[in-house]
Amino acid sequence: MGPSGSGKSTLLNMVGMLDTATSGEIHINGYDVTRMNSSMRAEYRLKHIGFVFQFFNLFMELTALENVMFPMMLSSHPFYEERAEELLEMVGLKARINHLPSELSGGEQQRVTIARALANKPKLLLTDEPTANLDTKTTKEIMELFLRLNKEQRQTIIMVTHNPELGAMADRIIHFRDGVVVEE
Repeated sequence: MGPSGSGKSTLLNMVGMLDTATSGEIHINGYDVTRMNSSMRAEYRLKHIGFVFQFFNLFMELTALENVMFPMMLSSHPFYEERAEELLEMVGLKARINHLPSELSGGEQQRVTIARALANKPKLLLTDEPTANLDTKTTKEIMELFLRLNKEQRQTIIMVTHNPELGAMADRIIHFRDGVVVEE
């Protein structure tokens, strides 16, 4: 948590290997990801990290089902269509699987993004303001889903948020200011 510009999203992007650290090391599950080349980073991201972005980043020309299947197809996941259907059902979108993002509400698009992030069963889920554009009811549903994933599937979730109510649900809160951890 921290004010805008404090470095939260930058840290998330470095942990997710979307940005490259200019100094220091980042270790995930015992691997120093700063020493990986670009193809190793891409492979590691695909298999071990799920991303939930604030602005969804869905493929607009693909249906909800196809958006969720996409990362599994890249990793040659068997039974990817069945798994995608299960994930969309888990996030409450079974009836909307054949809809394009433009035919879905913001909350529905975010749930497709979450289902896609979970597609390859990542151990680490990185979420950047995952509920910022959502109504209270959908925010509550998404947070309940994250808490369930954390408990039942032992998934580590790192969430960037400005919302102190959401932060209060976390096991650990790290506060940033000007690119520095100021409180933990």
